Amino acid sequence: MAPPVNLAHARTAAAPSRLRDRAARAGTRRRLEMALGALWLVDGVLQLQPYMFSNAFFSNMLGMANMGLPGPVPAVLFRITSMLTAQPVLWNALFASLQLAIGAGLLWGRTAFLARPVSIAWALAVWVAGEGFGGLFMPGVSALNGAPGAALLYALAAFILWPRRPGEGTAAADQGLLGGRGALWCWTVLWSGLALLELGGANHAAVVPAAEVVNIGEGEPGWLAGLNQHAGHLLAGRGPLFALAAGLTAVAVGWCALRPAWRRIALAAGIALAILYGVFGQDLGGLLTGQATDPGTAPLLVLLALALWPRRDPASRTPPTTAG
Repeated sequence: MAPPVNLAHARTAAAPSRLRDRAARAGTRRRLEMALGALWLVDGVLQLQPYMFSNAFFSNMLGMANMGLPGPVPAVLFRITSMLTAQPVLWNALFASLQLAIGAGLLWGRTAFLARPVSIAWALAVWVAGEGFGGLFMPGVSALNGAPGAALLYALAAFILWPRRPGEGTAAADQGLLGGRGALWCWTVLWSGLALLELGGANHAAVVPAAEVVNIGEGEPGWLAGLNQHAGHLLAGRGPLFALAAGLTAVAVGWCALRPAWRRIALAAGIALAILYGVFGQDLGGLLTGQATDPGTAPLLVLLALALWPRRDPASRTPPTTAG
């Protein structure tokens, strides 16, 4: 007959392991927040490119963002465009400085508490005014071409990584403002929304996905444009099939993450899909064109997946203590 388990000793032995695990999750959360800060620094540096100081940048960016928007929003954006194009050098210098300050603030632990709310407010402002709600009101928008907008993902990542009182769980997001469960549901809603976008009529056109992939290569170096050409040839005439496959995969990535047994597979699939979209559909935001404002949605989707990635449960590593 096996000796009885001493529960008090077992709990005492497990306590240091739980504390170490909480510290490890806090460290992972902080490193991911620093990665978010690094992305803001990249955005700030990109905002310092010569093209960004011209009238053309603001008029083209806000003109595209204005397309298809409902109600009084176009009129408001028109006034903002007029204000920015009147002094493009001044406004762009301010915007670049703000983004650099956000990035530096998130990298330095003592100022992160200030940088978090500022980053969320600025990201949402860019998402509305600069990206026109991520282009969600335009036909043909999808994850392939950058939906739901990188700026919205910046805000979502900041919410998920915003620290709160340490709690139970095995992922970095469990110590975030939304908690692990709230963060998982955000992931599910996000990918479900991307799946719904594939139902749009334009995304079912035979030539649309291929044309998007080929056209995004304009202005890129030859080797990258060549990749776009090859990918476009593979998708040529297969728009409906691509939309169906992309939609079903997005549903699986979103909903399977809610099941602990399938979570790592779903998150890994989301990372792979984000990288494919980021390389072939967005060319990493057009970083090599001289006109990019951010590296696209791929790095942010990968960061969200890493925040949700479950560590091994420390309880499963702690052997029970028996009475002597």
